[in-house]
Amino acid sequence: MKILAISQRVERIAKHQEQRDCLDQRWAYLSHNLGFIPVPLPNLSAPEDIISTVRPAAILLSGGGTLTKLDPTATDTSPVRDKFEEELLRLAIKNNIPVLGVCRGMQLINMFFGGGLSKVSEHVACRHPVEFIDQNISLNSREVNSFHNWGIKKSQLADTLSPFAISQDKTIEGFKHKELPVAGIMWHPEREQPNNEEDLRIIKNLLL
Repeated sequence: MKILAISQRVERIAKHQEQRDCLDQRWAYLSHNLGFIPVPLPNLSAPEDIISTVRPAAILLSGGGTLTKLDPTATDTSPVRDKFEEELLRLAIKNNIPVLGVCRGMQLINMFFGGGLSKVSEHVACRHPVEFIDQNISLNSREVNSFHNWGIKKSQLADTLSPFAISQDKTIEGFKHKELPVAGIMWHPEREQPNNEEDLRIIKNLLL
């Protein structure tokens, strides 16, 4: 089986004076359903070593936490993670490794390519309809989960990215790079149990 390298969120545990890298266990189920072996990536790793030693078939930038550039005062930021994921994305592009960003990962990709974000409402801990405007990605507009308070308006999407899914308020819910094997979705496919067959098909389309 091929390796899917997955980045992790950072959790600060004051009681134990620890800073932990964390990954939802449901990513393991989803990875196996996609035909991958999941390999969580420590944020203090060297991205160069991961690319050369682990040799992932694809990379997933996971969700959770706020990008430091969006709100430096937020309690769930991690400059270390930001730097790690940005360098990992840069090296993935250099080595032609497919990358999928989920929620925060999608936000990071858009900012990496020069796009922007803004605060959104009614996108936290809820479900809402998504329209797929690129029929090569999906024919089925449907309801998805939503756990983000920063979104991407059409005017904020990086020039090199093309939207394939939008929400009712016209914020971007999915995009892909116009030339590179890089894409993002704003909902969390790992939180759909059992894993949504349409999500599995979409992710395979984007990563394989």
